[in-house]
Amino acid sequence: MTLDNLEQQFWNRIKELAKENIKPAAYDYFIESANLLSIQDNDAKVLVPTTFHEPFWRSQEDLVTTAGFEVYGDKISYSIFAAEKTSDEQIAELSGSSISEDGQEQLKPAVTQKEDTGIKSDYTFENFVQGEGNKWTLAAAIAASDSPGKLYNPLFIYGGAGLGKTHLMHAIGNEILEDNPRAKVKYVSSETFVNDYVNATRKNKMDEFTKTYRSLDLLLLDDIQFFSGKEGTLNEFFSTFNALYDKESQIVLTSDRLPQELNNLEERLVSRFSWGLTTDITPPDYETRMAILLNLAEKSEIHFDDQTLGYIAGQIDSNIRELEGAFNRVEFVTKTSGVSSANIEIAEKALEGLKAKSAIATKVITTKDIQSAVAKHYRITRDEIVGKKRLKQIAFPRQVAMYLTRELTDSSLPKIGADFGGKDHTTVMYAYDKIKDMMKIDADLQKDIDTIKSNLK
Repeated sequence: MTLDNLEQQFWNRIKELAKENIKPAAYDYFIESANLLSIQDNDAKVLVPTTFHEPFWRSQEDLVTTAGFEVYGDKISYSIFAAEKTSDEQIAELSGSSISEDGQEQLKPAVTQKEDTGIKSDYTFENFVQGEGNKWTLAAAIAASDSPGKLYNPLFIYGGAGLGKTHLMHAIGNEILEDNPRAKVKYVSSETFVNDYVNATRKNKMDEFTKTYRSLDLLLLDDIQFFSGKEGTLNEFFSTFNALYDKESQIVLTSDRLPQELNNLEERLVSRFSWGLTTDITPPDYETRMAILLNLAEKSEIHFDDQTLGYIAGQIDSNIRELEGAFNRVEFVTKTSGVSSANIEIAEKALEGLKAKSAIATKVITTKDIQSAVAKHYRITRDEIVGKKRLKQIAFPRQVAMYLTRELTDSSLPKIGADFGGKDHTTVMYAYDKIKDMMKIDADLQKDIDTIKSNLK
């Protein structure tokens, strides 16, 4: 059973959300044992081992709904099938495949992918939005596609989820296939590579596996961190890597961290990753997020004004995937509200509960940190921030600092007031409400606050 790229993204996102919200033991038993068969007519077909697993999965509607909006921009329902009472023929049908005469599954090709390559045709360099956080990686990707196997080999791209690593991989594949339609190109996730290796071992088809992977002109392998601890897969990939490198085939790898930070990967493999170029992608800045949203707005049937887009850009500062998911939520709520234009009120309703804290959640931000960052941004002193002067050039930054303290810390209103020179809690609430309302109509203020948040990371 092979999922297309969006289906795989959807399933990976469900797993990510489950890890964040479900205890490890339950995750291992209920989530890891399940498989996504396909998504047909906005209905995800989920296969679980036994009927005992079904009630648990029926209670996970929030996981499926959230992943659906983030990946597809639409509501995805789901149906549960227990393997113990589902025939192989039924599973094949649910997977969008058929059973051939020799009993092997024949999968239907995904119409959005180039045949047998895994490459999505709509991920190109032309529609990749360049920004400060990705411009060098974009340049390296273009160079690798222009001189495959020569200039940057391997090309190792690292960065957090949803920043555009996969987009660039597909863009490289599309560019190489454009130049040479006969090139042997393959994009796979690390999970797919592992499954291919395990199935080849189990079915005594290693010759076929080896022929497929070692004859490639371009191998695009996504999320290599998942190889960690899989000794058999690592040994096979080591041999595959060497074979491709020796014949000057281009290798492109992605990960969520530097090669040296990948746990349980052999030194001999990590050292090979550094033979070419290692480059990172960082979260998009405000201008890049606005450019992405403007691109999305151009394709939408809903009208989005700049203020609404600015509001969305201010709420999501972690990654592109979440930004696109936020846009899709606002678009969906606008459509279901029966209006043709999105506005800030609709956006606020659609994104209720979302906070632009994800990118800084790993660091404990203190009130003093915020005061210092705001003071530096507005070119005043921290003592003036916590002091009693009411000059506009001091009072306004003080209100910004109060707003950010309320947003980014768990401090109560009285505690915030005390940290700002003994102010009353009503003063803090007034400042918070004022800045929050101003951000809805003042793009420059939104940009200022976005910059301060970035400096706090």
